[in-house]
Amino acid sequence: MLQRQESSTDNHRAAARWNFVNFQSPTYSAVMMEYTTPPSYGSTVVSVGGIATQGKIICAGSSNNAKHDEIKGDPENSWPEPGSVAFTWSGKTRDGQAVEADVHGSLGERLDRVDVMAEVPKFVKQIVAGAAGTKPYIYQYGPKLTLRIKIGDEVKKEEGILFTEATFIS
Repeated sequence: MLQRQESSTDNHRAAARWNFVNFQSPTYSAVMMEYTTPPSYGSTVVSVGGIATQGKIICAGSSNNAKHDEIKGDPENSWPEPGSVAFTWSGKTRDGQAVEADVHGSLGERLDRVDVMAEVPKFVKQIVAGAAGTKPYIYQYGPKLTLRIKIGDEVKKEEGILFTEATFIS
């Protein structure tokens, strides 16, 4: 059980940052949600994801990982905007075969950068950032990448579209 430490600047409780991953190819769908809790909850990384094909789940669970291999950085707000990523899934099929899958590569140009507090007046935004330690931004990308999936001894690769978000709150 996580021990919670009180923090006067940690008024948001859900997550300090997260990665959302949605890969779609002609044969496979792979999804993942990985988030990091705020320091008051131990900066714990939690992940859930799965891979499906033709209406059937290949594997699902919490043995996944989202990694930013290259950081471009965002000079406007100092967040570590990713430039390249590696997403991995690990699990077992219903019949117990090992499943390992990954998607990695350059994100290319971002689709969007969302300033979650864009409509809030600047002075209010500065007060919130100072008092609560939040300055939420969402970075969105949609590159073509390749899923490599190994089920048992069989390895397949398939190109598809990756939609991914990297979100930073505090």
